[in-house]
Amino acid sequence: MSQIRVMALHYIEIICGCTSTRFGDKLGLLRIADDGSILAICNCNENCNQVFTSPVEFAKHGSRASSVSNWRSKVWVRNCNGKKTKLSKTCLLRYYRGDEYRRPYNEVGHRDQFLNCSACNKLRRFELRTKEACRLYHDAVARPNRTCYDMIPGRWTCDNLEERKSSMTRTGCRKDLWCEGCVHCVCFGCNMCRFEDCGCRTCVDFYGNAPN
Repeated sequence: MSQIRVMALHYIEIICGCTSTRFGDKLGLLRIADDGSILAICNCNENCNQVFTSPVEFAKHGSRASSVSNWRSKVWVRNCNGKKTKLSKTCLLRYYRGDEYRRPYNEVGHRDQFLNCSACNKLRRFELRTKEACRLYHDAVARPNRTCYDMIPGRWTCDNLEERKSSMTRTGCRKDLWCEGCVHCVCFGCNMCRFEDCGCRTCVDFYGNAPN
């Protein structure tokens, strides 16, 4: 997402909007917490700073209606290309179930990742199922001169064959083997893939924005 304002330890804040055919676009801010709660702060004008306990209420306010059945389509965020994306097409409602919020803490939300070797240019798969595996991947990303030998010590050498292209389409999503990115395997940052002892900007910002 291109307009994430805060990526904290237990929540993210992202610029959002609500489109009404009669009143146009109303801007706001969504705060999505890891306990499933969603707050919406309205910025439709300089005098409005109402806080709503759900995106549904924000959509009602933006549409000036007492009920909005298609609020998932009316409320939007911008993707990495700056284009409006309906909330229903994102993973931001991952733990939203109507008026109930449910956060399954034991779920793994990391898809497999691939990195190429700087020596042989072969792609190697990282299965991000544990914090240790996430750290190996995280450190390898930061090394432009990474090789097969040191990406995961003892696992590969440049003599090992590269994984077949057909099998690379399987990304480790627990819902769809050939997933290209969905609510079950995309992570914005969590304790499993961010590290307090790492000095990279991503980790520093993640823990720097974490509430005390």
